[in-house]
Amino acid sequence: MFSDYPHFYELIKEGTTVPYLYATRYSENGDFVISRQKDVFCMYGLNYIGIMRANMLGTRFEVFNFGVESKLIRELPKDFLPKQELLQVIEYDSNFFAEKPRTFRTTIFNKNETAEFVNLPPKFNSARGCYTLNFFGRVAKASARNFQLVK
Repeated sequence: MFSDYPHFYELIKEGTTVPYLYATRYSENGDFVISRQKDVFCMYGLNYIGIMRANMLGTRFEVFNFGVESKLIRELPKDFLPKQELLQVIEYDSNFFAEKPRTFRTTIFNKNETAEFVNLPPKFNSARGCYTLNFFGRVAKASARNFQLVK
């Protein structure tokens, strides 16, 4: 059986061309491993940042830091290694029939506060016959994956 995994990803900050985060996913249902260095995805190594875990439908993603999972930390001496903490949740609304643009929300957890964001919904452009969103020149190519977050 042929598989095109692993998949590799790069995160590039707007206005730059140099990636500053990298990720890989070894299987279709596996976790995304996030690293500071390209091609170095050793969990718990120096460049390891954390993981992103998806639910079965791919509609909810949870981002965790570099700590050790709760079920494993119980087997270790107290305070031996840091416990894994939830940093962010990304939730997509179900859109199985694609009758409307995708919508999602994200919650970022910080020790002192929680910030919630939603994607700005596109407006239907009757002249073009499709949904559009104004990026004020920042987007060079139209894509259903382009989005803007608002608080």
